[in-house]
Order: sequence, then structure tokens, then C-alpha cells
Amino acid sequence: MADPSATGPFEVPVGRLPDGRGQRRRAALGILTIVAVLGSAIGLARLADQPAALPSPSRVAAAPSAASAAPSLRPVTPRVERLLDAPNRALAGAPSVHLVEQHGTDLRVVDWTPGASLVVASTIQRAFAADPAAVPIIAPGEDRVALVSDSGDGGARGGRARIVDGDGTVIWSSADIAARSGALWSSDGNLTVLAGMGRTWHLVSVGDGKARDRPVTLPFDVFLPQPLPPGWLTFPGEDPRTVPLGFSGDGRWTYGGTVSPRLGSLLSSFRVAIDGSTVEAVRDLGVGRPDGLAPEPGTVGGHIVDPVNGRIATTRLDPDTTGRPPTLEIRNPDAGLAFVVDQTTLLGFDWDGSGGLVVLTADAPLFPDRVVLDLRDPNGDPGGPLIETGSVASAGLIGVRDGYAVLVVSAYRPDPASQLVIVDLADPTRIAAVRLHDELGNTILGATVRSLRRIGTAGS
Repeated sequence: MADPSATGPFEVPVGRLPDGRGQRRRAALGILTIVAVLGSAIGLARLADQPAALPSPSRVAAAPSAASAAPSLRPVTPRVERLLDAPNRALAGAPSVHLVEQHGTDLRVVDWTPGASLVVASTIQRAFAADPAAVPIIAPGEDRVALVSDSGDGGARGGRARIVDGDGTVIWSSADIAARSGALWSSDGNLTVLAGMGRTWHLVSVGDGKARDRPVTLPFDVFLPQPLPPGWLTFPGEDPRTVPLGFSGDGRWTYGGTVSPRLGSLLSSFRVAIDGSTVEAVRDLGVGRPDGLAPEPGTVGGHIVDPVNGRIATTRLDPDTTGRPPTLEIRNPDAGLAFVVDQTTLLGFDWDGSGGLVVLTADAPLFPDRVVLDLRDPNGDPGGPLIETGSVASAGLIGVRDGYAVLVVSAYRPDPASQLVIVDLADPTRIAAVRLHDELGNTILGATVRSLRRIGTAGS
């Protein structure tokens, strides 16, 4: 059984699932991998609900024949899954999508800008030479990568981590990393933050082909909610897992959070000075202050924390209900509940940058017959569907940037196929898509969305 905390937004998918035909190509965020594994094991045809045919009164006394005794079955209709019918066209102001792919032992970053083809933008040589199953977290400059590997025992023993330069040189490694917590890069790519085992964090400075590790010991009080709820007398039997969230606006602090092992939700928050000199528990993340968290896209903090009002979105599991989809809770900075999304299967969510929440839901987690992308207002009320699909194998929300949402959609019946889709949140008729093919001979491990405005390039 999966760790309950593994379904929340804090999880890095370190485990790989090979399909029945060996190491097939897997799609972004692990979604297509699961589909490929389960596709051959789950029967999609269903028997009809109509009752068996009954004999007529004139034949009641007669011995039934084999034909008349057999139940009547409705003909099986093959399941047909379809990708979205959208052109690969240019969209003014749209961001680019960056796919992180494994090609042999090399790591490749493949870019897609709406209206253009998939292009290999950069390569980090021999990134997977030491561990083909490692999960990469690439630096913003795409010139180095942190790779984390789970120990395979549910996190009881420490996982491994390495930092590899563009030429394949390993400049730092450690064997006591909480691999499920991933890694966090500073915006200039010169600092990596990783959660270690126990109460240790690693602040790894990199530059000139060298790395310097500053281990920091977290004090006990950062594992407790601030302030403590009235009357709370119970302390956790073991320290919750910690996760790096992001950096402060002034660059002096890195923020972290603790995750409930049962519910998968954020329990408490703290911050660590980037020089390792100070660690302190915080009552809130201080969004909007110079020393508060700057929720940057591509970081865990940028995913769960609204940069406009500091609201926090986390998934919460019901540990007493087997198979129930997680509930998405939106809380104000003071921990007061704002609204809840729990009426359907949640496939993904992200903030739109103006106080709204983009939500991707479906009628089933795998092989859904209906997937809907909508935008919730600050009260949690949905608008009309931005995108609505019929039967697909799976879908996932990669992210939201510059007023656009980016999805990955896959089909498995009758033929395996997948696509990237980008849609304008203000005008859903402005939509573009590109098919993901195998001609690059690689394995897709993840995807991010990046603003073209930052590099001075606009769509036409």
C-alpha cells in the first residue's frame, strides 16, 4: 500500500513503474506510466445489467435448452479514448513547456513553445550513469541537476542525492537524504536545499565546479504547529517529514514545512537562514513581506501558496476511508478554512496568479469518461468548464503561468498516444496542443512551465 503522504502535493515520485513490455516511455508526472502498467490488467468491457431472458408461459413445463437457459449479454462496445482536437499554433504571450527526459544515461531538456516543434534545448551528460532510476530536479539555468534516489524501504533508511554538472561531473553526493522531499534550487542555480534524515537539512552551495555542504540541525519546535492549538498535550511519536518550500523575497531565508504522515497536509512551517546560522519556527509564511516566502512557480511553495493573498492549498486524506479521493483544502494565512474542493476526483491544481485557483477534476482517477478544467474564484465557486474531455486514459495539470494552463492528456484505447495542451484561461478558444512521439528515443520524467516574458521572448 502506498504511503498516505505520497498523494499530496509534497511528494516527489521517486519510484518508477516498468510496464509489461520493459522500459517503455513514460509521460510527464508519471501519469502515463501508471496507465501503461494498468492498461493491460484492467478490463474495460462491462457486462450489461439487463436480466436473463425468461421462458414464455407456453414453454414453462418444457425442459430448457442450453440456449434458452443462458443469460442474454449486451454486445461489448470497445472503449475509445480520444485526445483533444487542438492545433499546434502560436499563442501570443504563452509560456513554454520544458520536458525533462532520460536519453540513455544523459538528461535532456526538450522545449515546446506553442506553434513550434519539440526541440532539444540542453543536455547534461551521464546524469543517470550512477543510478538510472534517480529522479532529477534540474537547476533554473539547465546547466546542472540534483538527482535523488529512494532507498526502496518507504523512507526508513536515507536515500541518496547527487549534484551533476553539465559535463557529467559529480560535484556533490550524500547518502542520508529524505528523497521523497525532493530538492530546491535558488533562482540563480547556486544553492540547493535538501532535507536529510532525522533533523538535518543540507544547504549546498555550488560554483566553479565545486560544492560546499552546510548541514543544519532543525530544532524540535519547528515540528510543531505555531501557535500550538489550545489544550494540545500530544506530541508526535516521530518527527514529521520536512519539505523545502522556497526562498524569501530578499534571498536571506529558505522556507520549509512539515507534512503529516497520516493526512499528507502541511502541519507547520519554519525558515532557515541561507548561511545556516539561524533556524526558527514561523506562525505564517509571510507572503508579501521582503523576508517572507516568495511563491515562485516550479517550487513546492509556488504550487501550494497563492502569491496574491498567501492562502495555502493542500490535499488532505481521510485515513479511515479506503479509496476515497483526497480533499483539497484552501486555508487563509491564519489557518482559517476558506473553502474545500471534495466533490470529485482531484487530478491537479495550481494558482492563476490573480487570486483564483485552477482545478483539474475527473469522474475517476484512471480511465475517466469525463475530465474538467475550471477556474475557482476566491470563494471557491467554479466558472464554466475551460476544457472538458470525453473518455481518456489519464490527464494531469502540469502548471499555470502567465494566464495559461498546461495539461498532459493520454489515451490508451485503441492506440497509446499523449499530448501537451495549453489553454488561455481568459479565452479558452485560444488553445494549442502537440503530440508526444517516440522519435527522440527517450523517457519523459517530468515537465515544468516557464514564462517567455522573463527571457524577453514573446509568442507571435
